[in-house]
Amino acid sequence: MRLEQLSYLIAVHESKSISLAAERSHISQPALSSAISKLEDELGVVLLKRTNAGAQLTEMGEQIIVIAKDVLNKVDEIKSIAHGDSIELHGNISMAVDPSINITVMPEILTTFKHDHPKVDTILKVGESNNILRDVQSGKADFGMILKTDAFSKSKDINFKELFSDELVIISGNNCEMTMDSATMTLKNALTLPILLYNTEYITDCGVSSVLQRYGDINVSYRVDNLEMMEKILSQGKTIAFVPQFMADEYVKSNKIKKITLSDAHLEVTILLIWLNRHHLSLVEKEFIKVIKTVCSKRYK
Repeated sequence: MRLEQLSYLIAVHESKSISLAAERSHISQPALSSAISKLEDELGVVLLKRTNAGAQLTEMGEQIIVIAKDVLNKVDEIKSIAHGDSIELHGNISMAVDPSINITVMPEILTTFKHDHPKVDTILKVGESNNILRDVQSGKADFGMILKTDAFSKSKDINFKELFSDELVIISGNNCEMTMDSATMTLKNALTLPILLYNTEYITDCGVSSVLQRYGDINVSYRVDNLEMMEKILSQGKTIAFVPQFMADEYVKSNKIKKITLSDAHLEVTILLIWLNRHHLSLVEKEFIKVIKTVCSKRYK
C-alpha cells in the first residue's frame, strides 16, 4: 500500500469521477485506475463502484477513506515536525474566485503564497459566486471565494469560513446623466435605473441580484462576464452597477468610474471561503488558507 493510492482514492471520492480525479491529480486516467485496482487487490475488497454515471465508494470504501484521510493528516504532521517552517511544499491548488476578489485581494494572496512556497502551482478561475459554488460542489475547484448568496445558504456538504463583510454600493460612469452630481441615492430610485450585472450565465441569478431582488424588481439591461467590458459599458453612461464597496474603490482609481452610496439602505454582503466537506485538506491547502485569512484580515478588519 502506497500513500499515493490513498490520495487517488480520496480524489475520486471528492470528484465522484475517475477522469476528473486523474486530471486533478495530474496523472493519466489509466494510471489512476490501475493504482486503485492494485489497492483493491492488495486489500481483497472492492473500494469503488464504477458506473456510467461516475464512481462512488462502496460501503467498505467509505470506512477505509476515513482512515485514509487520518493517515495523510498524520503524514503531514510528521513532515511539519521534521522540517518546521523550512518544509518545502509541492503540489497544485485550484481556486475559483468572484471578480470582486480577483481584482482586490487575490494578487496579494497569490504572490505572498508563491513567495513562501515557490514549488506550489495555483490555478485560478474567475466566475460569478453561484457558478463557483457549483464548481466546488462538483469537485472542479478545491476552493472558492464567493459572496454569500441565497444559493449558498441552501447548499449542503460545504465547509466555509467567513473572511470579511462589506456592503453594496453603486458605480457608474463619471458622465452618467442619471447619476450626475450625485454622491448618494435612495435604493428605490436606484432600482428603477438600468442595471448591469456581472454574470457568467444568461440568467439573472447571481449574488448581487439575490440581494437586490429582496427589495423589488430590478431592471437588468446587461449581463457580462468580463470586467473590462463592464467598465467600458459603465463609462458610456447608460447604466449603473451594484458592487461591493471594496471593489468600487478599485474601479474609481481609473478616473472613469465614480462611486455612489445608498442613503437609505445597508445592503450587507459577506465574503466566504468555501470547500467541500468531503475534501481532504492537504498541508499545502492548510497553508494556503492561512495566507488567505491573513491577507483578508489585514486589508479588511
